[in-house]
Amino acid sequence: MNNNTFIHKYIKPLIGKTDTVVDMTAGNGNDTLFLAGLAGKVIAFDISQEALRRSKEKTKDFDNIEFHHASHGDVDLYVKKDEASLFIFNLGYLPGSDEKTFTQKDESLKAFRKAYGLLRKKGYIIITFYLRQIGGYDEYYLLDDFIKKNKLQILEAYHQDKMDSPITYIIYKSQSSTDE
Repeated sequence: MNNNTFIHKYIKPLIGKTDTVVDMTAGNGNDTLFLAGLAGKVIAFDISQEALRRSKEKTKDFDNIEFHHASHGDVDLYVKKDEASLFIFNLGYLPGSDEKTFTQKDESLKAFRKAYGLLRKKGYIIITFYLRQIGGYDEYYLLDDFIKKNKLQILEAYHQDKMDSPITYIIYKSQSSTDE
């Protein structure tokens, strides 16, 4: 099973029609499309116009998606505290495009910190690190260190048994969580 199959299988029972969810990296629109079929509202970000074009095309039959051509690090300009029950990140670059445009570790950490602070209690953050991509290991080590130092609750960690395969964390913000 690949990471996307794992993610979709895991989150399907967690999202309902009254939920707002955030796709922090719209990319080719696969997660945006999946989430649009489950949630009441999807807020999707990408710094790439091409990614937004692809995502909009893939999700053209849905009217519950709000797209933003913006860095995920600016999430707090578009999402209110406690509005979202799930944030999903697929870090790296847009598959099938210019590999020179990719997520940056410092901006991804900023985005993750903001997302965790905005996330409602009993909410989830799903983050996938693509180690083989440019900066993938740097991004993984920086965010993994932050997550562990702040004792954020990792419910699941998924990694295929292949060298450099993607790593996915499912992080849960409990009722009593004060880490923000």
